[in-house]
Amino acid sequence: MPEELTACLLCGCRQLRRDAFAAWQLSLSDCHGVTLCKKCGFRFLNPRPSRTEYEQMYADGSGPLAAAYPRANSFYAQEDALRHREHLVKLKLLARAGAGTRLLEIGACTGVFLHEAKQHGFEVEGIEPSEENRRAARDRYGLTLRGGSVEDHDFKPESFDVVFGSHVFEHLLDPLAVAGAIHGWLRPGGVLLIEVPNQFDSFSARRKRWLHRVRPRNPSFLSVHHPVFFSCRTLRELANRSGFGRHRLRNVYYSSGSLWRHPFQAAARVMAAVSGGGGVIELAAEKV
Repeated sequence: MPEELTACLLCGCRQLRRDAFAAWQLSLSDCHGVTLCKKCGFRFLNPRPSRTEYEQMYADGSGPLAAAYPRANSFYAQEDALRHREHLVKLKLLARAGAGTRLLEIGACTGVFLHEAKQHGFEVEGIEPSEENRRAARDRYGLTLRGGSVEDHDFKPESFDVVFGSHVFEHLLDPLAVAGAIHGWLRPGGVLLIEVPNQFDSFSARRKRWLHRVRPRNPSFLSVHHPVFFSCRTLRELANRSGFGRHRLRNVYYSSGSLWRHPFQAAARVMAAVSGGGGVIELAAEKV
């Protein structure tokens, strides 16, 4: 059964309104929708699938979600090569910040980032719910990843210098609780480094809303695989409310390297800087 929420997941405000256009863009079925908090601007699925429904879908593609939304053929493991360059950027950022070497990745996928981090001198540990991805990490890189989701784990206080998550927080049913837990796992001066898609507030998303020309895609599991939707504003709110002190945001751009796209990408970056941010935003937050 769909779960109905009566308060914002980020600020607790009960002044919520339906975002019919966002639901239309996602091609949601009638039993699910998108809610916008009038106070902080946070968007989230509401009504939304239950935790059990998500666990069934991720485990073996069964349950009510499988009936309503066909499982997509393309998942993040197929994007490892495209993200490799950005992984190197992040490791250089951490090195410049002097963040320390004990690193935990949540949603480690096939271990590409952890393998690269290990080459750069980090002591690594990872969590990955997919058994197939954990097997790939073990076979390719000799990495033993923890199973389950980040909510299933607890670590001793001040266990890590860095907690990293690439496209993970938008999959969490309670991102504020997870960010608060991570704050406890980090040592003083430790860094939470995450990136999330900016689905509805980026320049590109706002352009689509203004023009209203984009047809909704066919419903699939990708319609509901993100329970929450961050913007630059709400990502800052997450950092503040989970106890982090200094933090900064950065627009992240993945590139296939096609030369003809470069002028268009440059123009899009300029527009994103003055209007809602890019399609992917990065948060680096320090535990003070």
